[in-house]
Amino acid sequence: MPRLFQIPGSLLLAVVATSVVAAVSMTAQQPLPQGHAVRNGVDTIPVYSDSQATAGQAVWTKTCSECHESKDVTGADFRTKWAGQPVFTLFEQIRTTMPDGNPGSLPREDYAAAMAYILKLNGLPAGATPLAADSVALAGIKLVLPPAPPGY
Repeated sequence: MPRLFQIPGSLLLAVVATSVVAAVSMTAQQPLPQGHAVRNGVDTIPVYSDSQATAGQAVWTKTCSECHESKDVTGADFRTKWAGQPVFTLFEQIRTTMPDGNPGSLPREDYAAAMAYILKLNGLPAGATPLAADSVALAGIKLVLPPAPPGY
């Protein structure tokens, strides 16, 4: 007759108690503000610098605005598609498909600056550090976007 493995009651109690404490601490967290980014699981409000967003506005005006309006990157469809996604995914889509007719022709720093401008347009606040142009850093940042204004 096979012998059943018995878990000591104290071990079972410890596992259950740890699970309950973990669940309580997860639900006790404050809600995250709208319009921010999460880097590697930690809420980090600023992921780009204001000067980078200003440079990104120049890239946008020179290159992107030929085909796009700002509502293309701030409207409800954009927010629905990109909210919760890694910044890297959006960065790579922009870098590998734009500008139209010559994708990937800009320096990575220009694409990062344009990304910073898009983040600014979406209400994410600037900080002291520019958005990195490398894929590892960008992959660790997820977008949490506020809802689009009514009628957008």
